[in-house]
Amino acid sequence: MPVAELEQKLAIIRGAIECETCSQSHTVRVGMGQEESQEHRFPCCQCKEDIVIHLDVDYKNVIAHIRCGSNCRQTDEVAGAPVVNLDANFLIGEADQGKDRVFPRLRQMREIIERVIEERGPEALEDSRKLSAAQLNSRPYRRPDYADEWKRLKKAWSLARNDKDKLSRQIIDSAHVAFYSADDPLDGLPDWLWRFSMFASQPAYEQKFRDAMDAIRNIDQSRLRDLGVRYEGELARPRADLYFAAFNEFFGGYGEHAQVFFSVARGDAMAPDRKATSHGFESVRMSYGNLFEGFTSLIELPVLLNNIQQGRDHGQFAQLTLENYRRLDKASRCNPLSSTPALFALCEEADNQLRNASHHGGIRFEPGGQTISYRAGKGEPATNSRWGMLNISRDAPVCFCKY
Repeated sequence: MPVAELEQKLAIIRGAIECETCSQSHTVRVGMGQEESQEHRFPCCQCKEDIVIHLDVDYKNVIAHIRCGSNCRQTDEVAGAPVVNLDANFLIGEADQGKDRVFPRLRQMREIIERVIEERGPEALEDSRKLSAAQLNSRPYRRPDYADEWKRLKKAWSLARNDKDKLSRQIIDSAHVAFYSADDPLDGLPDWLWRFSMFASQPAYEQKFRDAMDAIRNIDQSRLRDLGVRYEGELARPRADLYFAAFNEFFGGYGEHAQVFFSVARGDAMAPDRKATSHGFESVRMSYGNLFEGFTSLIELPVLLNNIQQGRDHGQFAQLTLENYRRLDKASRCNPLSSTPALFALCEEADNQLRNASHHGGIRFEPGGQTISYRAGKGEPATNSRWGMLNISRDAPVCFCKY
């Protein structure tokens, strides 16, 4: 098969650009992602100044084109120009970067298929030819364009928070038509949030949450009444604000996160020689710290449920009162769950050292090696060394974190 035809089949869009700073030509090969517009940031091969390009996709007509963002202009392809391989949703091995006629996403697609067959059998693979057009345009068969869906969900959520329920409902109804099956309509904002979160976190996080629910399944219902009163009167609104902020934080840097997001959601191991190709680290520099702050406040509800599960009132801990618990520093908020492994597992990616580095200027990005380093300090590290966008190997006192 000719290379150009293979590139087209694998949704690799080829283009040529020139750096506006030093006039260096580049051939770019961009692996198409799931969103209608995808941003890529990389250093010029000559002067090292950042270049930003966008891949705009028309999924209805199945066409895509490269658009210059900053520090570049489109030009004709120059023979021998440096090749820059980019991808919205796959990592690229160091040995493949800078090479033409390589297809790292093809190898990774094959790995995904082989793993699905090994774990779930060949029947787990759906033949898209047997699906109707309506099915192909609806979750779970629709392409996972979560950033585009989030834009609508965010607006509906924002309107609801401002008591504009009628306008919010209009967006929900429109989103149902765009993203979900006509046979299973969205019945409101909570339903949409639940479905969105469920699809976006599958399959790696499903078992963790099933285990957590099983841990509290037989909870003493008579003790839930007081917690329900507290929740409605004291906790509901601030928790909703924290969830909104968390979603907003994550999708604010989604162009960077998406390079590994689908691998993490599948539970894939990160090969150390594969790296993210977009270098927009500044847009996510403080994301982990911001999410950590929100998470360690939101974990309070599982902690209160755990108190009931252990036979106490929701606000009574083994050695603390609720007031004393709330005075704990954020790094200690998960500790009361340590006696209930299924609930404590919700905290396995919470790392106070990385949070401190994120918030106190202790984190550094080295674009030459695509390496993030941070100085370890106060707090215990997470037991799981994968934090969504980061794959971290430890070498105290400095931890080197590769995309």
